[in-house]
Amino acid sequence: MKATVFVAVVIGAVGLGACSGSSDCGCHGYDWQALIPGPQEAGYDAALEAKARRYDRGFAAIFTNGTGLNQEFSVPLADEAARAALRRFFEEDDSFDFEAFSGLSLAGIGAFHKVAGGYAGPGVAADAFRYGVLRDQRYPAAEIEQARAQLLRGLSGLHLVATIPGVPGVIARGIARKDVPGDGQSVVTVPLFDGQGNPLPAEKNNGTWREDNSGLYPQYVWEDSCSRDMYIGWVIGMAGAWEVVRDDPEIPQAAKDLLRQDARLILRELMKTRESGYDLEVIDADGRTTYHGYMNENNVDRAYLPGARNGFYSLMALGCVAGLVFVSGDEQGQAYLAEQLIAARDLPGICRENLMMVDMGVYSNYSNYNMAFDGAHLALRYLDNPAALDPLWDSLQNILYERPGAERQPSEIAQSFFDFVYVAGHAGGGVNRVPRTPPDEAALARGLGTLRDFPDCPYWDTLRENCDEGEVAALHCVADDGTVLELLGDVGRGEKLVAARPVPMRVRPPSNYHWRSNPYAPNGGGDGAQLLPGVDFRFAYWLGRWVRR
Repeated sequence: MKATVFVAVVIGAVGLGACSGSSDCGCHGYDWQALIPGPQEAGYDAALEAKARRYDRGFAAIFTNGTGLNQEFSVPLADEAARAALRRFFEEDDSFDFEAFSGLSLAGIGAFHKVAGGYAGPGVAADAFRYGVLRDQRYPAAEIEQARAQLLRGLSGLHLVATIPGVPGVIARGIARKDVPGDGQSVVTVPLFDGQGNPLPAEKNNGTWREDNSGLYPQYVWEDSCSRDMYIGWVIGMAGAWEVVRDDPEIPQAAKDLLRQDARLILRELMKTRESGYDLEVIDADGRTTYHGYMNENNVDRAYLPGARNGFYSLMALGCVAGLVFVSGDEQGQAYLAEQLIAARDLPGICRENLMMVDMGVYSNYSNYNMAFDGAHLALRYLDNPAALDPLWDSLQNILYERPGAERQPSEIAQSFFDFVYVAGHAGGGVNRVPRTPPDEAALARGLGTLRDFPDCPYWDTLRENCDEGEVAALHCVADDGTVLELLGDVGRGEKLVAARPVPMRVRPPSNYHWRSNPYAPNGGGDGAQLLPGVDFRFAYWLGRWVRR
């Protein structure tokens, strides 16, 4: 079945003509509108949903295989037969089982990379939003059941990463399986403590691999030192999942209870005052704060500066606490959020003052931008405190998304996730709030354009060189699609080559998560062995399909 036929398949699956009124027939008798139109709404894009389905199929069949969580997968360049089978799976099949389609074992043709929270959490959220959309827009029963099963695998994965460290309230940075080829078989593990009870390594780093410390998952290893970007990713997964499943009788109560329990334990640890004298630190199984686990408003890049009023960390802290409170329903957490973070310390007001370390112009680190939008998404979706919302709306529009008079703003770079967070936040809606204004259609169109231009499956990490050596020397380049790029030279973060304006998505270098990659970088990529999951595409697309206008 060719890609063009997929559009017909999707249209056929969602068409009204074959419906008889049963809730199981896929009649799409829904009465709400999302940011991205569904099959019963004007502007519905069947081709875009067909692309999303290809990514959904790959996600279930390959990239969450064995863990329920996002992980990349590599296939040697020399194995042309396996790579061709993967291409045929995406282009000619419509199932969610690559091994059944191809007769090949994934473990026999490639290697799995590690699971990491910054991407795995949004992957669970994407699975949740997809399930919620299919359920609430009355897709065929078999489609809903497949989406539910996929989400349940993700919920099991979330519980695993919150359990394997063996200390309540501690969450892993990442995990890997030891019984399949890949990172789980190649990493070297280190005990948490030496024979005298001293933590190892002696100097905390940004991730050390450990054996299972819970006694429950001997086939896994886990990476410690969960950093801010990985932590907030896990919270996005938990909050997105809870939003969709909380009132769903088809989701086992035991799965809901574990999710709420894990969120409460993680929240309680974040609330504690540590040896530093400050709270909002991510704690590890060895009792130390993780290397990049600081979100207190008085911290700047691991150093405490009393009175620093760091709005970037404040936004992340508000988002994480709001998301965990939403999931757990914890009364102590609710009081801490309202009385301490909002009323006493005015974290929303700090966000209105500054988002330091985010907009650094040509030197910007887009991982920081992604974390800031993660925080804005969580805070504006799950907070209902009137004292917090006005300054957060102001911060989103005038500091984060489009700072007046500033260049190289997110409003111009067409990162779909950023656009959709802005659209939803600016409209004023939340999980318990209806929007106060219509969505910004121009920003929404920018985000949709990026999704349409996003590479299709299979998405290999191949080298993209829009600008050759001569063009780089001349600071003038014609990209692979004919776009003329004026270059600024090696002046970006890390002395990387950047252009004067964003590179179109259709010719951007590959990335395992585009929303944290520099949209001004014209060149980059790998050797083509790594197959990318498109979890960034899926998160943005299904978020847009789920969030109500």
